Amino acid sequence: MGTTQRMTPGVPNQPQWGDLSKTITHISKTVEKEKELEKNQTISQDDAVKIYKKIEIRRASHLKSAFTNLVRTGGGRSKIVSGKSKSIGKAGRKSAGRIVGFFSSVGSQGLEKTLVEIGFGKLAGKTFQEVIDFLLVYCSESNEGMDETAANKASCEVMNELAISANNDLQKFEDLVKQMVDDMGLGDMLCRFWGLYIFEHLSQRFQEKIEQQKGAENSKETFRIIKEDILGQVKVLNTQRPVSKIDWKGESGKNEIEKIFDSVIKIICDEKD
Repeated sequence: MGTTQRMTPGVPNQPQWGDLSKTITHISKTVEKEKELEKNQTISQDDAVKIYKKIEIRRASHLKSAFTNLVRTGGGRSKIVSGKSKSIGKAGRKSAGRIVGFFSSVGSQGLEKTLVEIGFGKLAGKTFQEVIDFLLVYCSESNEGMDETAANKASCEVMNELAISANNDLQKFEDLVKQMVDDMGLGDMLCRFWGLYIFEHLSQRFQEKIEQQKGAENSKETFRIIKEDILGQVKVLNTQRPVSKIDWKGESGKNEIEKIFDSVIKIICDEKD
């Protein structure tokens, strides 16, 4: 059964699902309009530039509406960030906590001791891929629903990006993790995790639908644009957040995870409060 069959955009008293579906469709239509414009041989370059600008403005509006409607479907920013929403937030908080807990432990006591503590065992005779595969499972939630799937995919992408940077070298992997903790890069990583997590909620609900409506090429481009927009805003947030030393293992660490999640939602929805 595909993701579109699992989505329930028309449930009573929740019109936001229908609104969210429409905004994603509108984004895909801007992609369609761009492709049509590229193929139009009769239009002048000046007119084409003007039309492109109009499409970009329209798309930016639809993107903002999509993010806002996603938050509304979850019951609002406060419910999502606190883990009280039934559709989004809870699994992400758990996965983010596991990732941060693992990273901070490596920063304070090293990779091998941390791996022993979380059940992997000694590193002797183990490969880099075995370590990464274990961590992907360790940082994941069950696959019971869309929230868990979104959290798992975001965790995997963050961990795989770090693995690529380490170039299959366990010592380099450990050094990178320690550097992230020491240089406060852990907060930046969490910003990216939350951005990916939000994107996955949109992707798994609507990508199949857009593919059925507009074709595979349009769907791929639509969700590439959505992902780049989210991560682009998150990158800006990284430079705006006040830097402070966090005890990631304590209560302040939990508060920071929630605070970063809240900041990510605020920036993509353009909320000022």
